[in-house]
Amino acid sequence: MAGSGDLARRIRRAGVVGAGGAGFPTYVKASSPAETVIVNAAECEPLLQKDQEILAHFAPDVIGGLELLMEATGAAKGVIGIKKKHGELVEHLSRALKGKPALSLKLLEDYYPAGDEFCLVYEVTGRLVPQGGIPIQAGVVVNNVETLYNIARAEKTPVVDTFLTVTGAVKSPCTLRLPVGVSIAEAVALAGGPKAKDCVALDGGAMMGKVVSDLSQPLTKTSGGLILLPKEHPLIRRKNAGRASFDRAGKSTCDQCSLCTELCPRYLLGYDVQPHKVMRGLLFSTADRKSWSQWALLCCECKLCSLFSCPESLNPGDICVFAKGDLSREKVSWKNSPLNRNRPPRAHPIRPWRKVPVSQLKARLGLADYEADAPLKEEAYAPKCVRIPLKQHVGVPARPVVAVGQDVRRGDVIGDVAEAELGVPVHASIDGRVSRIEDFIEIQA
Repeated sequence: MAGSGDLARRIRRAGVVGAGGAGFPTYVKASSPAETVIVNAAECEPLLQKDQEILAHFAPDVIGGLELLMEATGAAKGVIGIKKKHGELVEHLSRALKGKPALSLKLLEDYYPAGDEFCLVYEVTGRLVPQGGIPIQAGVVVNNVETLYNIARAEKTPVVDTFLTVTGAVKSPCTLRLPVGVSIAEAVALAGGPKAKDCVALDGGAMMGKVVSDLSQPLTKTSGGLILLPKEHPLIRRKNAGRASFDRAGKSTCDQCSLCTELCPRYLLGYDVQPHKVMRGLLFSTADRKSWSQWALLCCECKLCSLFSCPESLNPGDICVFAKGDLSREKVSWKNSPLNRNRPPRAHPIRPWRKVPVSQLKARLGLADYEADAPLKEEAYAPKCVRIPLKQHVGVPARPVVAVGQDVRRGDVIGDVAEAELGVPVHASIDGRVSRIEDFIEIQA
């Protein structure tokens, strides 16, 4: 396919990965023939708005990245999936797409998780990804806003910065563009600092993000948002409870109401994921539990069942994640599961009436009081030190190609992977001298 190899090589050398989630190397998607490329601009995580800010300030770059990916994959259509509540931004994008008949907007309702890839593919194309499959099997490539921005800029600069919203219990919520490897604490300081004592950060969002107590941890290419909250906030306490607590409460309290399943976004699309059956498995011994745990194999880990659906405030989503990990260690996947009967999914007819509004989700999470605009701060920030992790993506970690004491320039390759391996290089995000090498590379300005 004309152009696909060139773009894939270019974005691999530039270190482009999915700017969110696990950081899947984007060159793989650029090498896959597709009919449609979808821009995931749904941004469902409560309080976060970095995608909106990128589109408001850099729409030509995002659209340029979309067109490059369409050319590489042979896709005839490019669609930006964005929530219709963002009226001014929708108008801005509509103007930017004029004269581009292959590109269009898909206006989405304000529900969670509209940005789940499988939900987005269905909303845009009406197609369902096969059970246990990936969007390309439905003829679709999905990338988020920042990833396409990075694709557009890959010819000029590698990925050395990351965009993220910093909000919650901070004095001046904002969206920032910072060098990769800057500490979380510095990002919080740029948002005015905490406005409460003993705060921790949710890295990645309220629903799917993880709790970070050590704010010296570095930002990565996949950092999309930080929500600062007091460590005694109910959401933080729930996320910190741990597996033993989740299992004990689930075993003693779950009454099999099945609301976790009935509101599951993947179940409503017709996939064989049933969290209430995974919860039922807690009543069995380890050997017998395995068959019940397989109902978790197609879980998308959105945590809606844990943080919204369950009337007992149990954690079926977390228990599904633990079950998937257990099964993976035993080499059990959907491919070899007895649940896999090769049946195509069929969307549930009641699905339109079971979507969970983000406004209700924010109220349930105790985040309504933290609702605030977080505009992009365009001033450049020059850190004195960065720590750049060697593994910021799915695949093998990058290996250092620099030595302690070596001078580097912003954009230099400092860690690399072999051509035959799944992975991408990492680059210096500032000018300076390498001062330390562990599973990260520290650079002092």
